[in-house]
Amino acid sequence: MKPSKILVLLSLILVTSFSYSQLKEKDNLLGGSVGFWAKGEVPMFGVNFESNVTQAGIGTIGLGGIFRYYTYRFTYNNGDSRRYSFSSVGFQANYNFNQIGNGTFVPFLGLVAGYNYVNNKYTDVTRNGIYETDVSYNSGAWIWGQTGFRYFFSPTVAGSVRVGLGNNDFNTLELGVDFKL
Repeated sequence: MKPSKILVLLSLILVTSFSYSQLKEKDNLLGGSVGFWAKGEVPMFGVNFESNVTQAGIGTIGLGGIFRYYTYRFTYNNGDSRRYSFSSVGFQANYNFNQIGNGTFVPFLGLVAGYNYVNNKYTDVTRNGIYETDVSYNSGAWIWGQTGFRYFFSPTVAGSVRVGLGNNDFNTLELGVDFKL
């Protein structure tokens, strides 16, 4: 065998030997995430909680909550600016495919429903009292679909990747870490 093939084979054996069991019924997860490609090209910070309430076929049904926050500033051509802050809280329901391979890789599909609170502040640096208008964001209910996966590095720690798509323009890629409680 070529040295590169041997190195790949040894790496796979090493990775799988350090892999641990996956998500099970009654496991609870708590973790943080950082999302990319939100409005204004700034990161979105999040907290996730999920309780896997029952085994259903080849996966568990997980119920829990999420919180997301991000803020950004938009500067207009006249120098004035508007600072937006988005705070979202929601309920999530996921189906975790926990019977794949040796249990370290756990993909999931889910739905999230919640409320998004939007706050904005206009700064008039020109002091001329003429406010620029733009597309304003409103607080309100939202729903999105999400998919992703967790990879368990230890019995209690998993890296996560999540992609969401919905009506609140949170079409982000999120990277995070989940801890079993």
